[in-house]
Amino acid sequence: MSISDDKKLETLNDHYKDTFAQIRDYISLRDKLLIWILLVAAVMLFEVFSPSEAGLAIAQFASEKVGLNGALINTSFIGSVIWFLMLVLTMKYFQTVGLIEKHYDYIEKVEDAIRKNYDGATGIFSREGRHYLENYPLFSDWSWLLYTIIFPILLVAVLLYKIYNEVFISGCSVIFYINLLIFICIVTSTILYLRMLHFKK
Repeated sequence: MSISDDKKLETLNDHYKDTFAQIRDYISLRDKLLIWILLVAAVMLFEVFSPSEAGLAIAQFASEKVGLNGALINTSFIGSVIWFLMLVLTMKYFQTVGLIEKHYDYIEKVEDAIRKNYDGATGIFSREGRHYLENYPLFSDWSWLLYTIIFPILLVAVLLYKIYNEVFISGCSVIFYINLLIFICIVTSTILYLRMLHFKK
């Protein structure tokens, strides 16, 4: 049984709307992850510039919110937990941005398929794909630059400063090597993320 052109167009249109809804969800998740990453980075910098105050704040937080004895908390261990949290957040952030880019590439193909049903209507059904990829407004260009270049580089710079500082605090301890391994994982993920976005095949 053959499918009519109207039915095909209806199916494409529904698929287009579903794909766009997924993009909106991914964008919302990306923004939330970015906020969390910035908060964790701020905590890390707080540990660097005010280690004593940071230790007291962590102990107080653990005592009030988690119910642990602040005096028994190993701040170095908490520091490694924060490093691991940063790794998880950055991995999820990079994956989400990658999904957004892939969905925009895909939705342009869906727009092209829909547009073929409209003779001479070259500008129709190009709101999200073609305009996103080819006709960025200046502010969108700047936002894209922040998300895909400036933010990753600044993040690595902050983490590099943090791990460099830990050499003088923890020395060559087991905790330091764990944190160093996490740092290497984050840097590797960042490089692959930048390669994925800026060196597409």
